Formats: sequence, C-alpha cells, structure tokens
Amino acid sequence: MQKNRNRQKSFHKSNQTQNNPKKFDKETIETFALATDGRAIGRSEDNVVVFVKNMLPNEKAKVEIISKKSNYKNALLYKLESSSPHRVEPPCIYDSQCGGCQLQYISQNMQTEYKTMWFFETLKRIGKWNETFIKESEKMISIVFLKREHYRRRVRFHFDGKNLGFKQNSSNKVINIEKCLITSEKINQKISFIKNNLIKSFKESQEKFFECEIEVTESDDDKIILFVANLTIENQKNKDNSLKILEKNLEIYNEQSIHLKHPELPRFKLKKQSFVQPHIDCIKYYYEHIKDNIDQFLEKNANKLNKITAWDLYSGAGVFTSIPYFSAKRHQVEIECIGVEGIKEAIDSLNYNHKNFPIKGVVQDVELFIENQFQNKIKNPDVFQGASIIILDPPRSGCGIATMQKIVEVCSKKSLVLYLACDPASFARDTRVLLEGGFKIKNLSLFDSFGHTIHYEVLGCFEKSF
Repeated sequence: MQKNRNRQKSFHKSNQTQNNPKKFDKETIETFALATDGRAIGRSEDNVVVFVKNMLPNEKAKVEIISKKSNYKNALLYKLESSSPHRVEPPCIYDSQCGGCQLQYISQNMQTEYKTMWFFETLKRIGKWNETFIKESEKMISIVFLKREHYRRRVRFHFDGKNLGFKQNSSNKVINIEKCLITSEKINQKISFIKNNLIKSFKESQEKFFECEIEVTESDDDKIILFVANLTIENQKNKDNSLKILEKNLEIYNEQSIHLKHPELPRFKLKKQSFVQPHIDCIKYYYEHIKDNIDQFLEKNANKLNKITAWDLYSGAGVFTSIPYFSAKRHQVEIECIGVEGIKEAIDSLNYNHKNFPIKGVVQDVELFIENQFQNKIKNPDVFQGASIIILDPPRSGCGIATMQKIVEVCSKKSLVLYLACDPASFARDTRVLLEGGFKIKNLSLFDSFGHTIHYEVLGCFEKSF
C-alpha cells in the first residue's frame, strides 16, 4: 500500500482562499478519462478541467466543487445521473470513509485495463519512449493477476487514543475499522487485540495525548509480528516508559523475526522492521519471473561465458539475491553473486540467510557502489569484466538517470538487466537509459498485485549483446 492509504477528501474552511469557490458549489459534468490517481477527468460548465473522485469515464453527474486552482478544479461526486457499465457496488463497508482503496467502484477487469493503459501512457509521457520501443513493449507485455482481496501481509494501522484504522484522504482523522478488505484474514483477526491493548496502554501511560502507528506483518510461520513504527505522547520525557508499556501489552519482543517461505532456500527470515513485499504471493510470482528470464539468458549464452558476476542492487534482505547463483549452477556457469544494500540490518539478514552459499552481501549505497565500479572500469579498462546479470529493485524514487547511465557502462558485453518497479514513472525514466544504451526489451510483465488500488508493479528484462 507500497505504502500510503488515500481516499475521501476532508474539506476545511482553513483550506479555502479567496480564489477558491464557495464550499460545495455544484456543477453538472461529463467525464472522459481516468487519471492515474483514480480520479475521473471532466470539464466544468466554464470549460475548466475537473478531477472527480469516485467517477468513471463516460459518466454524467452533479458534483461538489471543493477547491479551485488556476487551471483545474477538484470535486466530489454528489449525484450520479448516468453511469458506466463498468461501475460496481464497492465491496468494502468503509469505502466512503477510509482513505485506502481508490478503485473499488470499478469492476476488477477494468481495474486491470486502466492500470495497463496508465502504464503505456507513463512510458510515453514521462519515459519519453519512442514509438518503436512502445510498439515492442505492447506486443510482449504479459499481465499477471494476483489475489485481489485479503492479500496484504503487511499494513500500518493508526491509533489516535480511541480509534484504530486508516486515515481519510488529506485528513488526520482516523477511521475506526474492525476488518479490512485487502488485509490478510490473520491480521484482521488480530485487530481487536491490537485496539484493546492500545487503549489499555494509553490508560496505563497516564498521558493526555497518545498517538501511534503499528506495523503489522503476517509471517509464514503463522505468527503475526507487531512493530511500533511511531509513538507520539504529550510528555516526551516519558516516551521510553510509554513504549515499554505498549510493547508489553502488545507482546512485542526484540528477538521476533519474520519468516518467509523461500522458493529455493530452506529457510529465510528477517528483522521485523525490514522491508517485506506487501502482497502475500508477491515473492512467489516475482521470483518465478526473474528466475525464468535469467535461465533463458544463461541457457542461450552458457557456452560463451566463463565466470560471470551478478549483482542484486537494493537487495534488502536478499529474497532475490540467490536467483542468479542457482541458475548458474543449473547451467554449469561459474558465478560471483553479490547483494548490495545501504541498510546494515538488511545485509545482516542477507548474509545469515545465505550463509551456506557463496553469496555475499555488501553494506553500501547503490549509487556509491556503481560509482566505484565505474571508476574501476576507467582505471583498469583492460581487466574490468563488468556484471553479466543485474537485478534492480529500487525504492519508489528509482535509480536515477546518472546511476542508470553508469550501470550501462559497467555491464559486460553480454548482459541482462532485470528492473522490478513499484513506481511506473521511475521505471519509464530509468529504463529509457537502458534502451538508449544498446539494451533491447526481452520481456515485460505487469503484476496486478494490489487489487482495488491504483498501484501495480512492473518487471522489465533488458538484454545487451555486443
């Protein structure tokens, strides 16, 4: 919920300016498109663009204008006059309040259609991919459907001293929930326990003000792991004591770890505050697609390769780091396999999980790691071999053009780059550098991993052969 939950906008007088319309002015509009944030786009009676929540393209409705800028307006649906055939009844009872799932009113098939359309628009508009690259990607893209309800193995709940749940869009108000449509069933069963003990902790702390965020993760050993992500109280001097009370009541212990079922390792665990793929089936599907592409690359090139180097950049705890190693072993290719991550705790987990294999984790910012490799190539061009396989799984901000340009330079003559992205804009921008650097698209997959939300993930496989 890669990471924030957003929905119905709360409007306050303090947000109004002299340029804004009077609160809840109403207009009738017809919509013609759906923006990438899930809002429908239409035009007002004075021909100004209007963004409306909870509407679909080709619908007509009376809307409430809640804010006005120089060239567009923001609105909420007031009364629907004609509806799209793709409109459905939202399946969640908190749909009109919670700031989470933006697309519940759209049929599931159309949710995927819009995500696919948004992706190609992003390649054109932000990535500036040329027409040839776009046509190639349209021909080869595959859509992978994952479980669409009760799929999140990790969520972050907000507590305001009374309510436990998620926040409204553009509001600090916490919507109290008893269960969540997209959260795993096991976490839903834990909600009442969490809420009751948060209220108990609030009382025991004797604080007048008590707010916190609790990160909840479903571990594959059937345990629910809790972590206090944030705690705010009135008297900060008593924070340590309040935290101890909170951890005691919520049964949070330092030695708790998250266990994951790994496709090829006998065991895999990481610290509870480490990044975890949020969809409960993500690892299985992403791993399979990355493995298949690396297998194909090595099968085609095994007889042309001696010892190769593989880098898993932004490796985290190393879920994908072993894929090149096992693939090289199957194809009888000697390999050096390295995971790179700037967070020491993640690399500690990586090295622990791979302690029985010749796989090494390096604590270093990826940008610095690539810069050092680039400088090595400049200083020793005759002996520098470069990487034959690179797995990229960067944060939402991506790698950045400068780092991508150096990645192109430090790849070997025959190389494969696999870019897994949670942000399509970063993917579009970064991978254009690969295309302009001589790489060709070999495979493209869109994972519809976050049903009822605007989010999805993309895996692009790019190959260079000189």
